[in-house]
Amino acid sequence: MEHSAGTGGVVIYNPTAGRGRAGSLRDEAERHLGGGWEWRPTRSAGHAVELARAAAGEKAPVVAAFGGDGTVGDVARGILGSESALGILPMGTGNDVARNLGLPLELGEACAALSAGKVRRIDMGVINGKPFLNNAGAGFEARVMETMNTSIRFTRGKPAFVLAILKMFPSFHAFRLAIRRDDGPEEAYPAMMLSVLNGTMYGAGMKAAPGALMDDGLLNVLVIKAMPKPKLLALFPKVIAGQHVGHPAVQMFTAKRLTFTCDPPQPLNIDGDVSGTTPVEISVQPGALRVIAA
Repeated sequence: MEHSAGTGGVVIYNPTAGRGRAGSLRDEAERHLGGGWEWRPTRSAGHAVELARAAAGEKAPVVAAFGGDGTVGDVARGILGSESALGILPMGTGNDVARNLGLPLELGEACAALSAGKVRRIDMGVINGKPFLNNAGAGFEARVMETMNTSIRFTRGKPAFVLAILKMFPSFHAFRLAIRRDDGPEEAYPAMMLSVLNGTMYGAGMKAAPGALMDDGLLNVLVIKAMPKPKLLALFPKVIAGQHVGHPAVQMFTAKRLTFTCDPPQPLNIDGDVSGTTPVEISVQPGALRVIAA
């Protein structure tokens, strides 16, 4: 073990994460963790990056994110390049980073894991110059996340993801994808979505990249090619269960570098937050982040 998180550190918390669940459970989390932790709230989008960077500059041994995957990704970006380790108290809608690291989702168990966990190194991705921790993608997945973040307010987890799919589904259309991996040739075809994953799961536990590892120095890419909408809807239960590998419309591969364009341009999902549009350049930074894992 490199470091025991029981000595404390800084907790950056998003009071609005998990439909406000994080704010209501902060006191309980403080009781579970005990002393030695300084709590700093986020005030606006992207504020967690600033808070995490400041905490790393203060040599905090652990900078923990108390919130959803967006907050976790922001804290990771803030401490990247420092010796601070990322801690995770998952309070969001999807909590996929915690799932991929084998961390518990129940608050008391998550606090215990943070206090007793081991530090390991994992990879980070970079999309158009912006680091990402768990996943980045374009097309259908980004439209779903955009809908879930803005229009689904009364539930979380997989039910929220499924409701977002159903809500945006009628207005979604395929696009032309032109993609190049590593030093290979460009491929172009109509597609529904492209997801680049650092771990196995996203979308509140969807097993989109079965067998993916967060410390193998590779990006795991999932492409779903254009198909009739009813067939796409029928495919998603297979993606949720990790049973889509080998489907004729599914292409999966690993790469260290990736470029792609979309026509028309598509919004980008970056660690659960939708910002920016294609075209895209993506690369991997092997072992770039220290993190508290199970």
